[in-house]
Amino acid sequence: MEMPEMITPRLNTRTALGQALVSMFKSVEAELTSESAKPGAVKVMVFGGCAVHLYTNHRVSTDVDAEIYEASLPDGFDLRMLLAQVPEQFRDEKSGRLMELNYDLQYNTSFGPIHEDYWVRSLTLEEFPVESPLHVHIAAPIDIAISKLGRATDQDIGDIMALLRAGFILSSELRRLALQAIDVYVGNKEPPTSVLNHILQNYLEDTDDEAF
Repeated sequence: MEMPEMITPRLNTRTALGQALVSMFKSVEAELTSESAKPGAVKVMVFGGCAVHLYTNHRVSTDVDAEIYEASLPDGFDLRMLLAQVPEQFRDEKSGRLMELNYDLQYNTSFGPIHEDYWVRSLTLEEFPVESPLHVHIAAPIDIAISKLGRATDQDIGDIMALLRAGFILSSELRRLALQAIDVYVGNKEPPTSVLNHILQNYLEDTDDEAF
């Protein structure tokens, strides 16, 4: 049974992982400030498990999957390498384990479908205000879900289901926007379409069961 209204998503950076993510980007912000970079010189969009964690806290991730948009950087300033060189340690609250957050140099949004309006729907981290040289955006729940239809590992599917169950995504809207994204996807369109149908079928069956 479809929920009548979507729950407005909010970002929670107060967890250990959330604080580690902020600290990683604060290191970059400090470097950009020392280079006299202008406000908004660099814009970053975070996808993946870290983004899911900020919305749901249903699991932790040790990889930062992000897309970097560079507006104006000083000559010789290698932002990706700088991020890779500033791993952040954090202690998982649930397991008590000491973990290390690393920037994934291999990540690319072309790994899966992506909707053209994802930037418009993104949320900004308030720790990086408009006057900061670094603007950090977190992809909206629905765009994270769409991006995960490409690889569709068990973990990816679990993340999509967590976002659906949290009420941050309407199943009808996920189907509509995902199909639009898949339509222009450069890869094989059949696998992500099949995964989408399977996820929505399972989700709707689960919600119908809960209604009785």
